[in-house]
Amino acid sequence: MTNPRILSLGAVLALLGACGGGVATSDTQLAGGAGDAMASLDETATGSKLSRLELPIHALPASLTPGFGRRLREALFPSAYGDSCWLDGFSVCTADVETRTLSNCNIGPLSLNGTVTLTWSDPSCVLVAAGDSVTRTGDFTVSDYQGAELSITSPGGGQQLTDNGTGYSYKVLGMERVATTAGGATLFDISTSTTADLGVSGVSRATRVVNGGTLVIEHNLLHYGVALTPDELAWSADCNCAVSGSLSGTLSGNASGSYTLEMTGCGTAKLTVDGKSDNIVLDRCGSL
Repeated sequence: MTNPRILSLGAVLALLGACGGGVATSDTQLAGGAGDAMASLDETATGSKLSRLELPIHALPASLTPGFGRRLREALFPSAYGDSCWLDGFSVCTADVETRTLSNCNIGPLSLNGTVTLTWSDPSCVLVAAGDSVTRTGDFTVSDYQGAELSITSPGGGQQLTDNGTGYSYKVLGMERVATTAGGATLFDISTSTTADLGVSGVSRATRVVNGGTLVIEHNLLHYGVALTPDELAWSADCNCAVSGSLSGTLSGNASGSYTLEMTGCGTAKLTVDGKSDNIVLDRCGSL
């Protein structure tokens, strides 16, 4: 039996490309973009300075047994593993910028290279007054010893959280995640952005709720996407993503129909696409 701790990134990507159940695998990959956006909001809003490194692992096919995605993540990135990436913290705030440099560090069997940058409107690198903002950008790769790779870039400007005096507004200026095999074939290419800022209330996970705005997720290989509006997305104190509420919208481009992602727990959701449903796991989301 293969040791789950040494599963290659290529094996993970193969699972991501497997056939789904009631909904298409590409639709679950779109849902992964929503999970990424929620987890990234949490990392910035809690002031934890990316305590959880943004790994671009998308939702696994719903045909796999419930919870498999989380077990796979825990196998690949166990907390007890001697992972050198956790030692690569952010630089001291200098002229409103903090940078995390990943130089061939590891998380389990994976190697990371590149940078994550926080750019603050306040030179002290804090959010303390209305109008203050922080923008995070990523430009790094995750690869395995066999040559499979995930590339994360910020072609539109990354993600930005702004203090509006009564809460926060969250916008995705532009992020892109591309997965390729060792042979260079592209498995998926997912872009996320917002066309209207998401509204965020609450100053802690236990009180955080997201409503309104428009999160656009695009499947660049299949030329279709979805524009989602959050409705009462609520966090819990021990989860980095919403545990209740929903995001809903309509597919456009080379696909059509309704699309609803209903959060059912920490990292779990019910995805319904044009009347067909599956229970899925969002691998960027998990208990803290």
